[in-house]
Amino acid sequence: MEKNELLKGAYDLHVHTAPDVVKRKFDDYEFCERLIATGMGGEIIKNHYFDTSTRAYLLRRKHPQLNIGGGIVLNNSVGGLNPEAVTKAAKLDAKIIWMPTMDSYSYEKIKNIPNKNLEKYIYILNEKGNLKDEIYDILEIAKENKIFIATGHISSYEGLKLIKEANRYGVRTIVTHADNPNDLYTIEEQKKAVNLGALIEHAYFTVFHSRTNIEEIARQIKEVGYENVFLTTDFGQMNSPYPDEGLLEFSLKLIEQNFTEAEIRKMIVENPELILNYR
Repeated sequence: MEKNELLKGAYDLHVHTAPDVVKRKFDDYEFCERLIATGMGGEIIKNHYFDTSTRAYLLRRKHPQLNIGGGIVLNNSVGGLNPEAVTKAAKLDAKIIWMPTMDSYSYEKIKNIPNKNLEKYIYILNEKGNLKDEIYDILEIAKENKIFIATGHISSYEGLKLIKEANRYGVRTIVTHADNPNDLYTIEEQKKAVNLGALIEHAYFTVFHSRTNIEEIARQIKEVGYENVFLTTDFGQMNSPYPDEGLLEFSLKLIEQNFTEAEIRKMIVENPELILNYR
């Protein structure tokens, strides 16, 4: 298969476009033009602070040949673990509900900043170590509307408790960039998540920005099973490539690690399509 054929119909379900409160490399319109030019199938727009479902709707109207989704991240800007915000996102056809990212207590704590006040950051467990009541409300909404829940930047300890309860509710889940050092899931934890119905996301961001190496990503995928994995870029930063470029680089690097083109296509076409079309 030619390089330019590998991305035909592929999706990147973790793209940070403008408009945003931080500077991004490209906006929604520019990236849609790139998707069309490369023959990709679509994307999910992620924003740490705002629901992107309305933007996805407008982009689908403008480019009906693309399958574009949005979602909501449960950071403080939307009220944190706010079932009302999730209800509204569901009515707007959100595809993913992410747990806290930049406002995750565990994500901030691991930075180990001296004298940092962590009171405003969000931990999804209560003082007894169980999921907070709001999480159960969110699981009900996700179940009713068939929306995936992703772990965001919460710790693997929180994440596995969430995934276990989500499975009990019949809610599908995603382990967000499982290899990221800031919220790392061991291979055994990834296997536990998969056994509970989760899909594992690996993002090229960690490889490109030298947080981990491609050999480690390949090892994790082979241990967990490529059929349980989807690939993204998590790009949009000014110092990152465009996502279409990154997804191709990621795919080619994994082919060098002895993955077949069919296995790559499973991880960039079939599994992402399952998430986008989950209904």
